Amino acid sequence: MIDWTQIRRVLLVRLRSIGDTVLMTPCLTALKQFRPELHVAVLLEQLSAQLLNGHPQVDEVILLDRTFNQWSDGLERWRLVQRLRQAEFDVVFNLHGGTTATFLCYLSRARRRVGYRGYRYSFLLTHRAPGPEVIWQKPDIHSVEQQLGLLKWTGIPINEAPATSLYTSDAAFESVTRRLSQAGIRGPFALIHPAATSEEKRWPTPKFAQVVKYLASQHGIPSLVIGSGHESHLLDSLKGFAGQSVFTFADLRLSDMPVLHHAKELMALCSLARIFIGNDSGPAHIAMAMRCPTVVIFGALDPRVWRPWGETPNAVVRAQTDSSGRRLKPSERIFYVQVEDVLNAVDRLLANTNQPSAVSH
Repeated sequence: MIDWTQIRRVLLVRLRSIGDTVLMTPCLTALKQFRPELHVAVLLEQLSAQLLNGHPQVDEVILLDRTFNQWSDGLERWRLVQRLRQAEFDVVFNLHGGTTATFLCYLSRARRRVGYRGYRYSFLLTHRAPGPEVIWQKPDIHSVEQQLGLLKWTGIPINEAPATSLYTSDAAFESVTRRLSQAGIRGPFALIHPAATSEEKRWPTPKFAQVVKYLASQHGIPSLVIGSGHESHLLDSLKGFAGQSVFTFADLRLSDMPVLHHAKELMALCSLARIFIGNDSGPAHIAMAMRCPTVVIFGALDPRVWRPWGETPNAVVRAQTDSSGRRLKPSERIFYVQVEDVLNAVDRLLANTNQPSAVSH
């Protein structure tokens, strides 16, 4: 579909959240493995763009700043369009499919604009791929495969989808090492993330507390509970249930991350942790990208699409029926996940990963 010998500059458009950003990083690996000399730019929202700062496979990060003010938002988008046009990208991949992403691809004036036929306003694209199920020749498609499918369809050789990847910094690594020491954590620790963007994705805090107590009593591992400033009440509640076996870092700003340093600190913590246990959320995907053994508790969303991606040991825990066999509604599932099932997943991962994975920072 595309003569890649004529391509020099590529733009990947991936708007939305932290987890979405992490799950698009295999596209970076695929592009650079295919053509290391390509200039690869990524268009992201300010919410998650800090994650890719310093990533060796990203040559340029372009931000969409949503100001939620009609006048200033329009002006900012016009400036963004001007920047995209001046960049003269040869190919633009619409990995998101939303209306804003599609229009930005069109307005970039790139000669090759790639997306799926099923996108709304897909007539604005020059290259419209069939569904990812057709490209990969299988029915169940993960979010990573959906995005990689567009690259594969245009002629980039992809036999197996690469793992996700993120990179922290020396400064962040030194900072979290110092903070861990100040908190009294000098050996292996578990990283716990009890927050989520919605109630139907948030496992009850008392159940997390039981996991924390189990880690301390059965494995001798203290737990570090992380969250944003506005989630401090949740962290305090968990600490109240769990007692002395838990420490809290409530200033990492996981959901808004306006300061780059906090995003890098989270990556560094994941690289040092013995195991990550949390809800289906962005930090869980960050943990996997940093090669930390990961247990993810799922609620409403489908793990076939959003499960942890990569070869790092991981486990998905969910509930689809109650004790009587009644099939649960998506909004109910998170509340029926049993502590015992999570503990069994933790035991399996700890048994299979005697030492934390070494991660370059």
